[in-house]
Amino acid sequence: MSRSYACIISPDVKRDKEDLVFVARQFSYSIEILDDGILFDVSGLGRLIGKPAAVAKKILEEMQRQDLSGSVAVADTVETAMLLARHDTAAVVRSPETFQQIPLHQLPIEQDTLNVFGDLGIRSVDGLLAIPHEDLIGRYGSEFKTVIDIIEQKGTSLLTPNVKEDHVAWSYELDSPIEDFEQLIFLLNHGLDKLFAQTAQNGFSTEQLDIILKLREHDERIYEIRASFPTLERAFWLKLINLRVSLDPPGSGIVAVKAIAWFTKPRASQRGLYAVSRPEPENLLLTVNKLKKLVGEDNVGVPVILDQRLAEAFMLDPEILPKGTERSETQRGNAIIAFSYFRPRVPAEVLVRDKRLVFVRTQYFSGRVLEYSGVWRANSKWWDKGWRTEEWDIEVENNGVYRLCKANNDWFLTGEYD
Repeated sequence: MSRSYACIISPDVKRDKEDLVFVARQFSYSIEILDDGILFDVSGLGRLIGKPAAVAKKILEEMQRQDLSGSVAVADTVETAMLLARHDTAAVVRSPETFQQIPLHQLPIEQDTLNVFGDLGIRSVDGLLAIPHEDLIGRYGSEFKTVIDIIEQKGTSLLTPNVKEDHVAWSYELDSPIEDFEQLIFLLNHGLDKLFAQTAQNGFSTEQLDIILKLREHDERIYEIRASFPTLERAFWLKLINLRVSLDPPGSGIVAVKAIAWFTKPRASQRGLYAVSRPEPENLLLTVNKLKKLVGEDNVGVPVILDQRLAEAFMLDPEILPKGTERSETQRGNAIIAFSYFRPRVPAEVLVRDKRLVFVRTQYFSGRVLEYSGVWRANSKWWDKGWRTEEWDIEVENNGVYRLCKANNDWFLTGEYD
């Protein structure tokens, strides 16, 4: 099969680089970014679209949809496509038939030689083609054979792809709107099969899928679905997608669906030679998402301690999962103290003598206060609320260590240290 290349020369490559790559990806996966444009392989499109002029016209139409300007050319060689596109940066299609009009200064010819040709009235490719090639090689050496190959459109340069793929996509337009996302599961299963096959073919895995639902009235809903590990397990992703969408339904009829898999390095199959057996992360993540559906997204996550004096100085991060670590018996780390909040708070009676905490009584226990630390103000955000709550950490004889609070002359325990 003969090769065919397309070239777009843009007046502002730096500004339009991403848009130019987007246009090229509509026609090819083999793309090279140039200093003044973009080059890509369009071999085989002749059967689908037609002659080079028809392919170039399609490319120009896509550029116009993206509001891009520039010159487009499609030819059988890399050099011909680039020279034709560089001949004029206006938003036009340059056909190979206009190649002979290209000025010689765009060819790799030394300036002294160009001056000689200019004195002879030879300023474009057609004038150079009229000179016997043997005479040109005899006068300027065998190196001039490269120029002759170019003007005869027999260039030997190769396209060197330099656009790194970071994702693959799949999309499908429905014949009629679908109200329930679950009706798309079978179709999405087929799409993910293709998507993951392409991902694996590139030697990657994925830990993020973007599901884009096109709705009525040209609206879109985008769901960014992340796992804390890379996997191409299709059944796992289908369950995760279904759970995620069910938490926040699109709310309108779905007319098209698109899935994007972002590349990442595959997960190592062996976690450790002496690692303790534990549940697969897929099962853990699915369980977490089922809990989110049951109790709400904001009520499930990994606790993150806040460096503030608040009533409950922590927050739940719903986007991360706990990571298991392997530790040998000889390794020793800092002791970790856990704190359990009482919900509701436990009312208490407190005996204060000489401004010291002496005794505590609750419905569950009572005892003498052995040690305590404080007092602290419970609110770090002084601009939101007044300093109304005072806190102490207390050790109660034969009962443990607790957090004691006083607010509006009322005493209560908010939690216990473990």
